[in-house]
Amino acid sequence: MNLVAKRLDTIDTLLTALKDRIFTPAGVFVPLRYRPARYEDRQAVLAEDRAGWRAVDRDLVWGEPDGYYWFAGEVTIPPELGGLSVHLRIDAQFGNVMGRSDPQCLVRIDGRIVQGADANHRTVPLGSAARAGARHEIVIEAGTIEDRRQLGFACELVVHDPLAEKLYYDLKVPADVARLLPADDNRRHAILKHVEAALAVLDLRPGNAERFRKSLLAAESHADAIYALADTEAMPRIVATGHTHIDVAWLWRVRETRQKMARSMATALSLMEAYPDYRFMYNQCVLLDYLAEDYPELFERIGEKVAEGQFEIEGALWLEPDVNVSNGEALVRHILYGVAYHEATFGVRPRILWLPDTFGYSAALPQLMERSGLDTFVTHKLSWNDTNRMPYETFHWQGIDGTKVAAYFLTTQPYGSESIGTTYCPDLKPTHVMGAWKRYGQQPINDELFLVYGHGDGGGGPTREMLENVRRMARGIPGCPKVSHEPMRPFFERLLARMAAEPGRFPTWVGELYLEYHRGTLTSVAKNKANNRRAEAALREIEVLASIASARVGLAYPREEIDALWKIVLLNQFHDILPGSSIGPVYDDSDRDYAEFFARAGTLRAALGRALAPAGRRVVFNVLGRARGGLVEVADGGQPIEHADGRAARVARVCDVPAFGGTRLADVAGEDQLSVSERRLSNGRIEVAFDAQGRMTSILDRATGRQVLKDGALGNRLQAYRDRPARYDAWDIDRSFEDQVWEVDDLVSARVTETGPHRAAIRFEWTYEGSRIVQVVSLEAAARQVEVETFIDWREHNTLLKAAFPLALNAAKVRAEIQFGHVERATHANTSWDEARYECSMQRWVEMGEPGFGIALLNDAKYGYDARGTTLRLTLLRSPTYPWPQADQGEHRFRYALMVHDGDTGAVVAAAEDFNQPLLAIENGAAGDAADMAPFLSVAGDGIVAETLKQAEDGEGLILRLWEARGARAMARLGLPAGFTGVAEVDLLERGPQPLPVDGAAAHLSFEPFEVKTIKLRRD
Repeated sequence: MNLVAKRLDTIDTLLTALKDRIFTPAGVFVPLRYRPARYEDRQAVLAEDRAGWRAVDRDLVWGEPDGYYWFAGEVTIPPELGGLSVHLRIDAQFGNVMGRSDPQCLVRIDGRIVQGADANHRTVPLGSAARAGARHEIVIEAGTIEDRRQLGFACELVVHDPLAEKLYYDLKVPADVARLLPADDNRRHAILKHVEAALAVLDLRPGNAERFRKSLLAAESHADAIYALADTEAMPRIVATGHTHIDVAWLWRVRETRQKMARSMATALSLMEAYPDYRFMYNQCVLLDYLAEDYPELFERIGEKVAEGQFEIEGALWLEPDVNVSNGEALVRHILYGVAYHEATFGVRPRILWLPDTFGYSAALPQLMERSGLDTFVTHKLSWNDTNRMPYETFHWQGIDGTKVAAYFLTTQPYGSESIGTTYCPDLKPTHVMGAWKRYGQQPINDELFLVYGHGDGGGGPTREMLENVRRMARGIPGCPKVSHEPMRPFFERLLARMAAEPGRFPTWVGELYLEYHRGTLTSVAKNKANNRRAEAALREIEVLASIASARVGLAYPREEIDALWKIVLLNQFHDILPGSSIGPVYDDSDRDYAEFFARAGTLRAALGRALAPAGRRVVFNVLGRARGGLVEVADGGQPIEHADGRAARVARVCDVPAFGGTRLADVAGEDQLSVSERRLSNGRIEVAFDAQGRMTSILDRATGRQVLKDGALGNRLQAYRDRPARYDAWDIDRSFEDQVWEVDDLVSARVTETGPHRAAIRFEWTYEGSRIVQVVSLEAAARQVEVETFIDWREHNTLLKAAFPLALNAAKVRAEIQFGHVERATHANTSWDEARYECSMQRWVEMGEPGFGIALLNDAKYGYDARGTTLRLTLLRSPTYPWPQADQGEHRFRYALMVHDGDTGAVVAAAEDFNQPLLAIENGAAGDAADMAPFLSVAGDGIVAETLKQAEDGEGLILRLWEARGARAMARLGLPAGFTGVAEVDLLERGPQPLPVDGAAAHLSFEPFEVKTIKLRRD
């Protein structure tokens, strides 16, 4: 051991002894009584007589997953503690694993919520000048989530010595800086010299409090000398803001998160009282809303601290959602609801898209940000890349439409880290501050950085130790960046000003921010993703029907019910629920949420449909912004069909259903000739052949004479892969998944189920290990796409299932739909960036083609695919075993289709819309015979999609959201609804109206590639 190491060992030993004097046991324990309770019993427990509760002793066994408990007692301040600073120390068998502390507690003293308590927050202030003889009532509600038992629980009075605490951190923080400086750095030795001088006069002998106090004061003069040292190098400035990341659900249920929010906010408020310089930021509206409902006193105190400037509200989203799987309109609603909540509740206009922990970032986000008045995107997650380090951390991010916004990556990591990984919830020490600057790759152009700190994932937030550390680094320590304790927003305003003044100094990243990690989250827990897609489609239907019903028949727009339905969807889009990375009970809750959603949505949709349809007539309604025809399920008549799960149904064919309108249901016979056998399926445009195992051997496009599949290759080839990620089971698909592959070729049966006139179909059934797979492969009359409806009873674990289509194309890229557009991705591995994209996201389609000819795969519930060369594979199912051992077990229902097209992206988008938003049959109309079923409005323009029709947020008029789908400039003619003459373009928050000229009941619009326009329509 060298001399400096020996010096540091001695310093550490003495500092540890000094730390033990900060809180000293008083030998006074609170006699506690205990009872378990239900989550719903809070108010009753607080009001009840506790005489019947069990007395707590050292043999008390308590705690279980999802457990909820109460402890209560009274304590009297003894005379010897009068006038002293007294705290309550919580003693439990605290665990701290993967972002969660267990148990977590909320402490009330004399009826007032004082603070949270957990493994990182064990002391709770009882009084800075305790009054001898004062009697205090202690009530603690505790939650446990782990499957381990607690033994005993205790609360003890401890005496807090502020002078000892001050000296400890005055010496400890500089010593921690010094140990990180190079051995030949003179600043290291200068700091240690003063630390040693301070410790040399510190008298740690017990038994004489006054002697100890005088030695603390003497040591302080030496400590002060450290902060008077001049740094020999110019050091950067780092803005630090307290924060706690709270996963709305993950290894715990939403119900427990509501408690975590209360504990975390109580702790933040307690620390604000003790540290007036403390600045704390929080963002997620949904948890603030829960807090207002569950703990109104805490919520009120937060409002006071917001007004005083200590508690910062920032972050524009309702919560922190997944932004690969959520659709475009859902992302708009996250922003719309989030901004509205913060403005209405706190009078704050958030400007930052705060997504530190989401698994990759769609290239649609910059446009959505800019059109919502958001100016900065913040994350750290791409530091988790498994292959490539992002080349910069402060840059302009350009989306698919060309919009640019500022982007900032947090760089916090321990100083000695050799990885690229960073964190958003450090236990803040000098190593993190020095590490943040060391990790920052653009030091020549920017010397002011930002970090948040505080225990997170399971909440908790900053501690006294972190705040004391910040205070010392704010004073300035040679060798360490100087820390400024500030809110977050002013830092980013300064950064934005620098980027605007010198835009050329800051680079631009074009396109998606693909996370080279956690690729399995596009597929895990498939039922949840299917529910999400169905719910998004249902809301699109409901809002269109409600808008038309309110305008045409005067039906009150069901605003509150629609908002409630949206909030169910938004909650379940949280970035550990929708990606499939939570425990099983989270999905039990989500299943209940969706069951409620679909019941309420079904009732509302039926009522709206009846209000629009003529009495006694069967009609078909089209909620899309273009006329279309197709098959619609009906109660009787038409052609019988068989679903993959065995359900029987009937379909009718209708033609020319107007946009945003309806027509009488009349079954129209197709002119095409369908042909089907157990090995062949064809119409006038497509012919498909199958082998003896049910796989496609040929897909012939009769219009061009082209074979879709590679010569000798098999289409719709179901293959199972070993899926055992090295680290994060539910999150990851490792590159090695292809090392073992098994064919799904044990065909049990193949039989013709439908022969026309509207469609022909073959039912195939396979077994694979313990699983059963059924597919109904169908072809509609005159269609140029083959549909594969799938039912799987999945009983495998650690297995990945894909459907492969090797395509006869000369192509080196695919196009995959994202929100409000699409992106292109290479299908080769020329670079490490290309190679790392071996599993990618999509919304409703992925496509590969040549000029004038292409093949698209459409889906109604899938989000992951891969492309190698000209082979496209849809990722159908996974079955991870952590954190939910039974993930994906059971029944799955979904559809996909192979579509041949002539190179028109607009046609692919239209087909994907039709696939996901089928025509709606209304059997029991209640309107008069003269009910207006004509188009409510019209949108004419190549590639222009009418995404949303809804009531305006202010209740004045309607909102129509349009977007350009081909990536090309376009013009559109908007035919206005009867009685509407006011037309204005607004932003996504429905503000800043820019009136548009109206010419003969129509407005003309010009679109840039992938542009999203929001149009407000008002009556005369």
